Amino acid sequence: MHQLPDAKNDRDQHYRNLNLWQRLEEPASCMLGKFWKIDEATYDEFENLLPPRYCAGGFRMSERLTGDIAATFIRVGQDYWCGFTDLNTTPATHLVAHIALL
Repeated sequence: MHQLPDAKNDRDQHYRNLNLWQRLEEPASCMLGKFWKIDEATYDEFENLLPPRYCAGGFRMSERLTGDIAATFIRVGQDYWCGFTDLNTTPATHLVAHIALL
């Protein structure tokens, strides 16, 4: 897992993080395991964009980045996070557990 720049109260940074793979000209799969802090407003906005797929700690976007990789939005304690996980091989609980150790 790799933490990207904090996007709490910085919507532009959130979108930069979401689209990092395009700026790096890397395959979208390079985003697997990357995560960053967001704010409650961003969490709420994305929860209402598409029908979410609820999971432990939050939800995953129903639209996938590539293959089975999707943005996962979770709450750990008082903080909100976004990261990319594989829907089939990475339970959201792994991301929650990793962040809880920070």
